[in-house]
Amino acid sequence: MKQLFLKIKPCKVLLLLKDSQQQWYPSKLARDSSCSYVHVVNLLGALRKTGIVSLERKGRQNLYKLTEKGAYLALTLDDFSKKCETAEAEAHAKPEDKSPQGKEAKPPASSSSASAEPAQGAQAKQKQEKQEEKK
Repeated sequence: MKQLFLKIKPCKVLLLLKDSQQQWYPSKLARDSSCSYVHVVNLLGALRKTGIVSLERKGRQNLYKLTEKGAYLALTLDDFSKKCETAEAEAHAKPEDKSPQGKEAKPPASSSSASAEPAQGAQAKQKQEKQEEKK
């Protein structure tokens, strides 16, 4: 369901950035989000232009952090993502409730008076009798 509404890779990157305990640089974001480095760098550039992430340079490394606006967006996105997962789980949990009355449909009664189980038992009995005759 999330795939219907959201682009998965940018969402993964944004949700990873939500963890402020980590130091996020592009190669680490790429590895943890299963995206290419180029994709992450381009995405971070776009997010930086919109004010969602900020850049902090430490030597040769570029560390990215969410801005206040980005943190709010990430929390909202995380909440929406969890609601989508819940709705999807509920949809998969109730596939048998498809009958018109909400009850499970019963198989139609067979025309013969004997059910399938006794018929299988009779067949097993006949096989056993044939094996005893061969001995």
